[in-house]
Amino acid sequence: MKHPNQLHYNSEIGKKVRECSAAGLTLKDTIAEIQSYAWAPRTTNSFYKYYSEDWHGPRNDITRKIGNKVANQAIDGDPTEPVTFKSQELWLRTQGGWSPKTIEETREVGTEEEESESAVEALMKALGKGVEED
Repeated sequence: MKHPNQLHYNSEIGKKVRECSAAGLTLKDTIAEIQSYAWAPRTTNSFYKYYSEDWHGPRNDITRKIGNKVANQAIDGDPTEPVTFKSQELWLRTQGGWSPKTIEETREVGTEEEESESAVEALMKALGKGVEED
């Protein structure tokens, strides 16, 4: 049997937490919003103990819905529409690890002998010396 002063899950508080979460309120603002209810948790730990599913559920649902729209637009959108490019760019940035600053440098690598010979030739050329042919 629960002690009358012991915190426990309250469905009215849970409903309010879901509303706040779906509306995009911060955790801090949500905890402040529920303080008018009797037995509302006052700490983050207590809040998560009883209301974490109410808090994360709506956010996960919205993220899933928006993510699906972005992914579908990126894959199936009209390539001539700017929104399609933006969806593709957003997906690549957040899920593909890409950024506009990412530059991939490729070069053909020769053998060590070719590399050192090339370096010697570049140095000689920089010094204004001709490289003698064998």
